[in-house]
Amino acid sequence: MPRRIDRFFSNADREAIRAATTSAERETAGELVVYVAERCDPHAELGWKAALIGGAVGALCAVFAVWRFGGWGAPDYLWTLIGLQLGLVLGWVASRFDIVARRLIGSEALDSRAESRAAEAFLEEQVFATRDRTGVLIFVALFEHRVFVLADEGINERVDDDAWTEISGELALGLRRGTPAPALIHAVKRCADLLVEHGVSALDRENELPDEPRFRRD
Repeated sequence: MPRRIDRFFSNADREAIRAATTSAERETAGELVVYVAERCDPHAELGWKAALIGGAVGALCAVFAVWRFGGWGAPDYLWTLIGLQLGLVLGWVASRFDIVARRLIGSEALDSRAESRAAEAFLEEQVFATRDRTGVLIFVALFEHRVFVLADEGINERVDDDAWTEISGELALGLRRGTPAPALIHAVKRCADLLVEHGVSALDRENELPDEPRFRRD
């Protein structure tokens, strides 16, 4: 089964994003880094959490069935045990579905882990290592359904935070609509336009960071 990244982005999409980054950087001294993560965290607690919830629900359903319909000749505790075991298995299976998994993890935990991973990516890709501190990270977490745009201090002192929030919202909308590559290309162009608008010009610039988008499966 194809990984999430491969379902979202073909080789042609990746090349289009790279080309868009190269083109956008011709207009500005800013360095734009596109970073897409398969998931920000293994969420190791997910399987047992789902199994425990499923087991509890299964046992309660079995108890209710025994109370309502009787044991049909089998000991009541046996039906409860069967319900518990079925619930454990079904809970674990349900946790394999992304929509269920995200609900079990919770919005607050998804926000926290995605934000932490974006900060790690900023350091990992050395977005800070530009002459005038004009790097911008466009970060997408596919499993968590989270998007962040992080700018270095040379840009943040010029651009209001609301501008990055607006770009993040547009990118998230494109991802929800099923057009991830065009949405990222649009985000790259919007970031470059914003930098030009705030005086981060292309004069005497050199390409300080690679233009290739980063795709991480871990």
